[in-house]
Amino acid sequence: MGSGDTLQAVVDSLAERLELSVLIEDASFHALSWSVQTEVDDVRLHSILRRGVTAATLDAVDRLGLAHATAPVRTPAVPEAGMEQRWCVPLRVAEHLVGYLWVLDPHERAGPDALPALAAAADRAISVIAAGAAPEDDDRQLRDLLGRLERGPDEEAARRLTILARLPDGALIVVDEHPRRDGWPLPGGLTAFPVGPGHPGATSGPPLPLVELHEAVRRARLTLQALRAGALLTRPSWDCLHGWRMVVEAPPGLDPAEIHPGVDELHRQKTPDLLITARTFLDLGGDVQATAHALHLHRTTLYYRLDRIKALTSVDLRTGPDRHDLDLALRLAAFRAAAAQ
Repeated sequence: MGSGDTLQAVVDSLAERLELSVLIEDASFHALSWSVQTEVDDVRLHSILRRGVTAATLDAVDRLGLAHATAPVRTPAVPEAGMEQRWCVPLRVAEHLVGYLWVLDPHERAGPDALPALAAAADRAISVIAAGAAPEDDDRQLRDLLGRLERGPDEEAARRLTILARLPDGALIVVDEHPRRDGWPLPGGLTAFPVGPGHPGATSGPPLPLVELHEAVRRARLTLQALRAGALLTRPSWDCLHGWRMVVEAPPGLDPAEIHPGVDELHRQKTPDLLITARTFLDLGGDVQATAHALHLHRTTLYYRLDRIKALTSVDLRTGPDRHDLDLALRLAAFRAAAAQ
């Protein structure tokens, strides 16, 4: 590589030699340099003018295995993607895919004798990219793709992230409350990281497809909110919410008092003693001894509080059939309050 070599010089030199259009893109299919010697196809125009490619093009790249190729590949025309025949040379720095060199050749003018020129151009391009590589560029793309996937299902973002992070096809994802060195930080202190089939899961529960990152984030956040609300789970995981699923999935417009009005009466008390006693007693299945021990109360005091709760709510927490309604209302109220914590 000459001291003044640039990607544009690489592109112009190869385009002039082959008399064909040449394009260099990064690993996420953003155009870096191009030279138009002949007509261009829809894929080339989309890449240059809109700084990206269509989902149909990404499907074709996946189907042809171009991200894993180690030598120039002659790709067929893909009409549904507006893609003419071309040469593709994956660009790698230390086995890390950093981009693609494309030569548009719809009429097969560049045969096997063009391979040395393609290889030489690819080597020059790799040298330029390696010399000016900026890790923050990949980080910025990663954050952008994660942000898109957090907002909702996005097949194109999932495919680009798969390529950028060098993940296997069909990669699965989980979201955890704890940071991980091999994970991707998310807002709110969460961490997303890819896993293989059979992974036991994390805060978000069992692994989901990468394109469903938004759902994994939602599940993790709801699980943590339930824990802040006092949920007693065997593990801090979505799949351990069990009955709390009815709480976290409750319609936003459902008022806890609609389930049982006693919840408002307990919240109106000057101190939270009765509210805490009711929650603890119900969480422990009505076990007087366990509740007294958990609250550091004498049994006589506990019985007094249970009688006060009955007088205020008309619910006998020990035997009343509507104690389950009050329990659900208390959980929902605590869950809603935990959203602001």
